Amino acid sequence: MRLNADIIYHNLKDTLDVTIYGMCETELALYRPEFYLDRSSRFLENHVYVCSADHLPEDPVIEDNVLLICLGEAPQREKFEKRCGILSVSSREDIFRVFNTVQGIFNKYEAWEAELSRILRRSASLQELLEASRVIFNNPMLLIGSDFSYLAYTEHDYLQNQLGIRLDSPAFDPDLLDAFLSLHELATDIKEPLLLSLMGRSTLSVNLFDVDDFLGCITVFGEYRDFRSSDIQLCQFLAENIRQAFLLKPHLAGDRSSLRRSLLHIISGQPLSQEQRNAIIRYGDHGDLVCVAFRPAPDSRPLPSGYVSSLIEEQFKDSLAFEYDSGIAAVIPVEQGIGPQLASLLQKLRLICGVSHPFPDLHESAYAYYQASSALDTGTGIAPGGSIYRFEDYILPLLLRNATADIPARYFYIEGLSRLAAHDACAPVSYLDTLKNYLDSSMSIAETARKMNLHRSSLIDRLNRITQILDCDLTDPNQRLAIQIVLSAEHAANREADRRELEFKK
Repeated sequence: MRLNADIIYHNLKDTLDVTIYGMCETELALYRPEFYLDRSSRFLENHVYVCSADHLPEDPVIEDNVLLICLGEAPQREKFEKRCGILSVSSREDIFRVFNTVQGIFNKYEAWEAELSRILRRSASLQELLEASRVIFNNPMLLIGSDFSYLAYTEHDYLQNQLGIRLDSPAFDPDLLDAFLSLHELATDIKEPLLLSLMGRSTLSVNLFDVDDFLGCITVFGEYRDFRSSDIQLCQFLAENIRQAFLLKPHLAGDRSSLRRSLLHIISGQPLSQEQRNAIIRYGDHGDLVCVAFRPAPDSRPLPSGYVSSLIEEQFKDSLAFEYDSGIAAVIPVEQGIGPQLASLLQKLRLICGVSHPFPDLHESAYAYYQASSALDTGTGIAPGGSIYRFEDYILPLLLRNATADIPARYFYIEGLSRLAAHDACAPVSYLDTLKNYLDSSMSIAETARKMNLHRSSLIDRLNRITQILDCDLTDPNQRLAIQIVLSAEHAANREADRRELEFKK
């Protein structure tokens, strides 16, 4: 394994009095050391030389990324430090001891590299990869997956007792995750290492990607020693080995991944493969199910979809959740009791949701998702500020919206309704509103008078004028239903327009 000057410097400091000077590259590119004894003027690229100061030439030729480990002070040192890195050691040190110490540093990191390779070949265990790296970083480490669930960690007691990370739960704590994400936008999109302050402690995080697919994140907590600049390169090296472990073990996703893909295909209307049909069969009979469509609550920070899906599946046994249509779609067995549990989860994750009618078979998920998402869309328009919108509460508004196909309701007016609208345009009393209240009250004079706070005789006189202008038989159920649908659809559209105008003014 190749190293850089920072790694050699910090390891030498454990046994020698050493000072670092000059131009030092961060790339892991340096070869094992060699003695400089022959007074040659050329220093080769990516080479480490152990030498005595009095042997250095006056006019050196120095290639890129050269490191000199120099015993004693040389008068021509300035010529070198402008063009290479220098680790200055006391001239009283034995040059062979220094050389062997540097060799030992390379031995240490090559042994680490060999152990990582052995783990990859044998088991590709994520936990073993982290355990093998403890001697390198000397700090607690945590590996989380793309769904922000715990995959591996060291220093269990420290993470749980000092940081409050709930390792007894498979998923990252929401408050901790929110603190992590608040430090930078969309953590799962960042490919550069991140040096942050998290919960009052320095952390180094490196995201793992397979091309552009986010696999997870490894975080090192700077608790036992301060971070060095070389920790970034070493963490990236470890992250690459962990990425290889992910690619060697695609079964980490398990059968649930196939089930999620199957549901995604059903909801989006795509055909199922034989593997996906088999996965649905293996899912078995879990009784009645409901589909739930989740979205972030207004003015809340969106959490990673994989993380939210993981917490939903943790909260509800045998549930399935995945990203869909800018939100999360989930199928949950009714027997899990989605009342208080669901409300608690929504508050914890700052979400809102729509809930479908119960259905017995995963193959009906497409219809159920339509119910859940439609309830959420309609509910947030009619009753903003809620958290759970059930399809059964919004069937009529949905029917009305679909009945007019988003065409303005006035285009469905019969001639009598048009005459009533013309009256309302220049009169202080709305005959259309009166007619709607009358029909909504099952044509009860008493109920309509109560709702409109009118005297009974005044209402009767007004209804007589309305029926004369309308010139329609309200005792005919078909005519009455058509008028009621048009008036209700127009009322819903006006209310939605008022809501949007209010939001615009805000």
